[in-house]
Amino acid sequence: MPENSSITGVAVDRVEDGSIAQEVGIEPGDRLLSIDRRVVEDALDFRYLSSQVDRELTLSVAKKSGELWDIEIEKEEDEDLGLELEPIQTRICKNNCIFCFVHQLPRGKQVRRTLRVKDEDFRLSFLFGHYLTLTNLSERDFQRIFEQRLSPLYVSVHATEPGLRQYLLQNRKPDDLMGNIRRLIDGGIRVHTQIVLMPGINDGAHLERSIRDLLAFHPRVMTLSIVPVGLTDHRQGLPRLTPVDADYARKTIAHVSAIQERIRESHGTPFCFLGDEFFIMASQAIPPRSHYGDFPLVENGVGMVRTFLDEFHREMENPRESPTTPIRGTIATGRIFHPILADCVDRMNGALGTDLRCELVENRYFGGGITVAGLLTGSDIFAGLSGRVHGDFVVIPSESMTGDDGLFLDDWVRADLQERLGVPVRGGGFHVNEFFGAVLQAADRGIPASAVSSGP
Repeated sequence: MPENSSITGVAVDRVEDGSIAQEVGIEPGDRLLSIDRRVVEDALDFRYLSSQVDRELTLSVAKKSGELWDIEIEKEEDEDLGLELEPIQTRICKNNCIFCFVHQLPRGKQVRRTLRVKDEDFRLSFLFGHYLTLTNLSERDFQRIFEQRLSPLYVSVHATEPGLRQYLLQNRKPDDLMGNIRRLIDGGIRVHTQIVLMPGINDGAHLERSIRDLLAFHPRVMTLSIVPVGLTDHRQGLPRLTPVDADYARKTIAHVSAIQERIRESHGTPFCFLGDEFFIMASQAIPPRSHYGDFPLVENGVGMVRTFLDEFHREMENPRESPTTPIRGTIATGRIFHPILADCVDRMNGALGTDLRCELVENRYFGGGITVAGLLTGSDIFAGLSGRVHGDFVVIPSESMTGDDGLFLDDWVRADLQERLGVPVRGGGFHVNEFFGAVLQAADRGIPASAVSSGP
């Protein structure tokens, strides 16, 4: 068939060996246009449309040569076609929220490109739990969400009062947040919501109203997470915001706890949940497991510490012989998690005879107001540990890295850190059993540093 210059579709990145796609001649670089004459817009669309067909389907494919192929395929139910499509092209957020982290990035410094992307994409919300404001949804988007049952979605609220929300998002006119949420839940979509709490702006009576308004949609609006605003040292030209401190954290816990008790009595759930940072800043105990239900918000920093502590307790109860080879090493983490992890490391030393030291690493790259381990950079860790490495290895937060090479937000990689510190550097993993493994494998002195997993 002749070439078609108007072809769009979705690019094929990889074809699995021995798959149906390979058998019918699909190759990397081809473009998938449609399934049974329904246009494929992205990888999520492909997943949905291909799952709707039990045995026979027709793929329209634009070959790299420019030819257009219609390919009839027979497949078993749930059989995978073996296609990996290009990543979703992220929709960019057009809001200018007064607390937006992207606007607070350091100028003139190397920052991972993806960190500068302000995403506002319902597809990423469904797939990865990214929060979106709902301000860019078209009628077509709503229909796709309903048809494909993209549930749950994660919605950034920050305030339900139209004027206040308009100020926070810095929009020219108020958006219909509550109307959009009602439309989603009427269409069968469940929703998790979030408020980034800013002292003196959306707290107090404003917070109470937001909780009350969202609770009216329960159980379709399943939860509300309340997390403290994160402020870097690079807010030039942005509105002045007050950072959350220990006193504010204590007052917030007292305020929200009273609200949670009333909601628990009426609805059987606290509904609104505070981020772990509030409790650590206030030097208060993390709530018990029963407080968090099934931990739906752990990726948003709600219940993450409780999950870690419970997993740590289980690991410590597992029968385990003390290492026969001395294990001496350094465990690095950010300011907010340091008191928790340091206490756990001390317990490991006492129970297992290890000689580990937990070191606090300050965030110099973004500033002291950023305290979470996941935003530490390679240069932060080097500056924090230079001349202070204890023992034979260093374990760092896996959350601070991405990819097989261990890429940090400042474009350092784990090998850079390892070379400069002069000892093996390992990721601590994403679960406590992986953390124990990263530490206890040090007894195997025969393992070269390059063979030690760094974590994702």
